[in-house]
Amino acid sequence: MNQRVAASAVTEPNLASSVDEIRPDRDKPPRTVSEYLDKLPLNSRHALIFVVSALGFFFDALDLQILALAVPSISKEWGLAPNAIGWLFSLTAFGMLAGSYTFGTLADYIGRRLCFQITIAIFAVSSGLCYFAENAWQLGVLRVLVGFGIGGFIPVDTAIMSEFIPARRRGLVFGLWNLFFSVGYIASAKIASYIVPTYGWRALFIVGVAPAFLVLLVRALVPESPRFLMMRGRLDEARRSVAWISGKPLSQDIDALFAKPAKVEAGRRITVAELFSPAYRSRTAFTWCLWFSLMFCYLGLLPWLPTLLGRFREIPMSEVFNIMIAFSVSGIAGRLTVAFLVDRLGRRTMMLPLATCALIAALAFGWQTEVNAIWWWACALGFFLDGVLGTTATMTPELYPTRIRATGIGWAQSMGRIGAILAPLAIGALVPLGVQWVFVMFAVALGFVILATSLFRVETRQLSLEKASGETA
Repeated sequence: MNQRVAASAVTEPNLASSVDEIRPDRDKPPRTVSEYLDKLPLNSRHALIFVVSALGFFFDALDLQILALAVPSISKEWGLAPNAIGWLFSLTAFGMLAGSYTFGTLADYIGRRLCFQITIAIFAVSSGLCYFAENAWQLGVLRVLVGFGIGGFIPVDTAIMSEFIPARRRGLVFGLWNLFFSVGYIASAKIASYIVPTYGWRALFIVGVAPAFLVLLVRALVPESPRFLMMRGRLDEARRSVAWISGKPLSQDIDALFAKPAKVEAGRRITVAELFSPAYRSRTAFTWCLWFSLMFCYLGLLPWLPTLLGRFREIPMSEVFNIMIAFSVSGIAGRLTVAFLVDRLGRRTMMLPLATCALIAALAFGWQTEVNAIWWWACALGFFLDGVLGTTATMTPELYPTRIRATGIGWAQSMGRIGAILAPLAIGALVPLGVQWVFVMFAVALGFVILATSLFRVETRQLSLEKASGETA
């Protein structure tokens, strides 16, 4: 009976109705390797996976923000026009779009571990080479490569985390992991405030080389995802990977699970078309809508917010910086709140009220003209918008089976990159009509998030990846 109820939690349109129905039974011995992985207590190996993944995410954010912090000095030295500066930012975004498509799919062919190393190496080396750029064209080409590595890294990192962390702690760990992107943004400003006045803007790009050490760390310590290895029929490697993450030799009962027939996809061609198959097209529509709408708001707002407040609301820049800090710190609080509640309350249960409150905050923020009111609504918007993003990042890898998980993540996040490219252009067109209409546009985008979440009837809280993705009943 419990199996039938759990299965209904991932079959549209039914929704699991109680905590007991979707919580894995921890007392029974595992029947599969995946069940064994989900029954493991968190240990030092899980902590290592978290630290490596979180540091990669941290450096992703830092590398993205480095250009924005270096541009004032670069534009002055090279005499760049505003449109040239805009192109530098856009080229990074285009690189991220290509990276998400490429490595999201490639990781389902050649593995998560190798793609992790390749993407880290690409954005670390390319960032370091920006030190030697002599003009905007050279810097633009290198920023495409930086974006290509960063865009490719995020879906790979997400897949690794989801496939190693036990189901009952996945929401908590993903929530804490999400914090490191916001922390990276804040840290980059602190680092830049010291390096640029002392050593110049070129030295700032050397900081972007720092994540290269993660390549060595992963090569030395972290094995390939056991779920990926099982899916590809590489059972001896999978056995070693499972023993590694458990932190102890496998018992005879657990070792015997590898002899049971498993669903092997080694000879099956992985195609993007499977994202649109009857089993997954509603999930694909849901994740694409969420990522496009949320990144349209988030990455559209971040680069424009200082200009919207400083130029169009005529707020002193000292106050603008305080509002930006408040927005970022509130975002961290939002992601932290999600981290501790999403495994208790559920993904959809949290997403709907968070998105609704974010919509209200966006509308209220846009119509304010008094600094104190703007400050408070910036805090509210940062908290709720980052909360929805954190929940979305946790849920996305749970909706696809191992064979297309990285592909599903990569293509969903690519829709977010498209939103991030289009949003600044839309803001530029709307802002002459009034700042408030920019935030009305953001509210409309958040309305699509609410609508999509209301129509999508799948809850993945505390389910194994196999059950959450519909791979098993």
